[in-house]
Amino acid sequence: MVMKEQILGILTCLLALFGCKSESCDVRALCVRDEIGNYIIKWETNPVIKGIAKLYVSDVPDKFDMNHPAASTSIEDGFIRYITSDNIQRKYFRITFNDHSPQDVAARYTFMDNIQNFRDVGGYKSKKGRQVRWGKLYRSGNIHNFSEQDSIRLIEAGIKTIIDLRTAHEVKEQPIYFPNTQIIHIPIPCGNKEEMNQRILENKVRKRDGTLFMEDAYIRFIANNTEDLGDVFRILLDKKNYPILISGELGKDRVGLFISLLFSMLDIPQESITQEYMSSNLYIDPSFMAKTVSALSTDAQETMTVLLSVNESFLNIAYREIENRYGSFDNYRETGLKISGKNRDRLKDLLLK
Repeated sequence: MVMKEQILGILTCLLALFGCKSESCDVRALCVRDEIGNYIIKWETNPVIKGIAKLYVSDVPDKFDMNHPAASTSIEDGFIRYITSDNIQRKYFRITFNDHSPQDVAARYTFMDNIQNFRDVGGYKSKKGRQVRWGKLYRSGNIHNFSEQDSIRLIEAGIKTIIDLRTAHEVKEQPIYFPNTQIIHIPIPCGNKEEMNQRILENKVRKRDGTLFMEDAYIRFIANNTEDLGDVFRILLDKKNYPILISGELGKDRVGLFISLLFSMLDIPQESITQEYMSSNLYIDPSFMAKTVSALSTDAQETMTVLLSVNESFLNIAYREIENRYGSFDNYRETGLKISGKNRDRLKDLLLK
């Protein structure tokens, strides 16, 4: 899980991705949350301006009492803290600069007891300056073993639909149930994980076997599962299904590829698409495999590390496969995923503001 000492690094690598133009200045702001529940909201302005930054707080996105700021500070400070001992109830923030240039931010990652890689994909800006809505679409690993507090956090997120991308075998081994939530299974295999895991345990893998396995899996996502990915998009077209959680085993490969395809449709810049995809490496805690890994050979340990992480090259291979098979992403959208231009625009209306 994300450690406290990683927060500064997360702030640094993400800050440039969230901007909002106003007539007076260009503002970039973001928010992170620690394990206790406290928030840090950080910003930069270009050009540098002086004055007062005001912070407004809400329990739901897009609804703020603009008559009562929760806190204020000098714009030049560059950050403000919102202190709370509640690590269950999620907060949304709007920050203004001299009562102009409002920025809506929230903490992307939610600390969970037993759910890996749970996060909100809101906040990213499109090429035309529209923002992915907060609190509409989440992603995560398997929620099978959720704790009581995890359950409360999921309820607080208001999730109505869980799209489970695991295979029938994975679902049988670890079925999921969550009250008052529709669960839709769209199985997308991620290679023969059972066989690969057995080879790892028997130390029958060589250097780069893990990389080759994952590259092949991403090619197969496009070659064999485009229709399934299209089915996920069609669920997103129905506004009654929101908020939606898309989950997988660790929520990094099948889920990561789908979110990248969605962001491509929403005209999110490639830098942000890559950043969102690679963020899984920050939010997956591999310690659950520590005892197993310690007994493995060096090559087997390397293979296991690859299987527990994401690499930009995997995503690139999937997009090269799209180019090879369909000629362009737009043609893939139209003829492969079968998402028309009209439905693409509907997705933008549902997910962008």
